Amino acid sequence: MTRFFLTTAALVILAGMSAAGASAANITQPAPGTPVYGQLSAAPPAGMVPPPAPAGFHYEWVYGYDHHAVYKAHWEPVRNNS
Repeated sequence: MTRFFLTTAALVILAGMSAAGASAANITQPAPGTPVYGQLSAAPPAGMVPPPAPAGFHYEWVYGYDHHAVYKAHWEPVRNNS
């Protein structure tokens, strides 16, 4: 009798996990490069200036992943071409 209940419980858990997985697979994901929050800002907000750049670098305003792996607009250091 115990084997019957354990088998039934295992099958119920497996069916529930399968249903949850199928449901999660149907959730649509945004296309790569699509802002998840906020507006796409091609230029920094008025009055916002970049931080002081280290020697041999300058800052550019970009919309991409920052150093925290968050997709958003931010200043990014870029090496000078000289």
